[in-house]
Amino acid sequence: MSALPDHRQGPTTGEPGHSTAAAADRRPAVPRVILLEAGPVSAALGEAVRSVVAAAGVDIAWQVEPAGALGVDRLGSPLPDATVAAIADAGRCLKTLLRTPTGGGYESPNVQLRKRLGIFAGVRAIRNLDGVPSRYQGVDVLLVRELTEEIYSGIEHEVVPGVVQTIKVLTRHKSERVIRFAFELARRRGRKRLTLVHKANIMKRSDGLFRAIGREIASDYPDIAFDDVIADNAAMQLVVRPERFDVLVAGNLFGDILADVGAGLVGGSALVTSHNSGLLPANGLPVEVFEATHHVGLAVDTDGEPAASALTLLLPALDLLRHLGATDAATRIGLAITAVLRDPAATTPDHGGRASTRAMAAAIVAALPADAGAIAPAGAR
Repeated sequence: MSALPDHRQGPTTGEPGHSTAAAADRRPAVPRVILLEAGPVSAALGEAVRSVVAAAGVDIAWQVEPAGALGVDRLGSPLPDATVAAIADAGRCLKTLLRTPTGGGYESPNVQLRKRLGIFAGVRAIRNLDGVPSRYQGVDVLLVRELTEEIYSGIEHEVVPGVVQTIKVLTRHKSERVIRFAFELARRRGRKRLTLVHKANIMKRSDGLFRAIGREIASDYPDIAFDDVIADNAAMQLVVRPERFDVLVAGNLFGDILADVGAGLVGGSALVTSHNSGLLPANGLPVEVFEATHHVGLAVDTDGEPAASALTLLLPALDLLRHLGATDAATRIGLAITAVLRDPAATTPDHGGRASTRAMAAAIVAALPADAGAIAPAGAR
């Protein structure tokens, strides 16, 4: 297997003056990734990812940690301290979307994780996947969502009986941070336009500030065209003319809504990935969380074996591989996924087949090409 450089831990070489034998072993450290497990379905998805990534020749030190329902069962918390500490130490995490009780129970472990790790930006890749039928083709949009404040701050109170107030908090610092993040992402990916989403026509102070900051920062990026659009119009335009958008940046609420609208354009939330970035509060080190955006529930086949789509966690894993520099392996896996999706018999019920998660992963492994060649999966940039 190929060893990838672990940018968090640095090379494993010794200091000058060490023995020749020690100095000769200058192979990069194997990158460590925390893999969250919440139950039998996510365990099957994790097993699928590890088998495919290993078959593609990439060496990753996976460390499985409990969260969600499994975290509650084992350690009394949906987000155990030990799990958070492991992610902070490794700097990388691959996770399924953790379920949150409706109308009571504990705070969303997904939101908790963002807060505790200093995650501030979520990047949703909205693009067509070869082999998946969709009403739209050629969709390729990056959506950057601010994740720490605004309506999702959860500041609510009852003014008087029957009157409830929710406070929207928006700050210059956090707005500047996510908007600049979006511009830098657009530049790295070779994107040409960034569109800011707002509701400044109604929320003149909060969204007015967000919009003004966007216009200020845009002057630092003359190579990227900038415009802004009112949120409800953005939703309509995303459905009517998705090709109109290249990179979108939005606050927490509008970003959440538009992410699901975009997922609907390309075949559903199981086919859309999320890459969340942040800086650890304790030391400012970068942390990256690659996550599924689809609740897989308790999907099982007729034999009781998990039958959730292997793509639920495998697609975010491809983003992880690209982040680690294993672009060739990610491309080869993408080609294998395309081949399998064209044969419904090898897919899970989500894609019209009857295979289990394990069987679909095995089919992807069997379809892996020896090299990526000149053909890349749709939406590879």
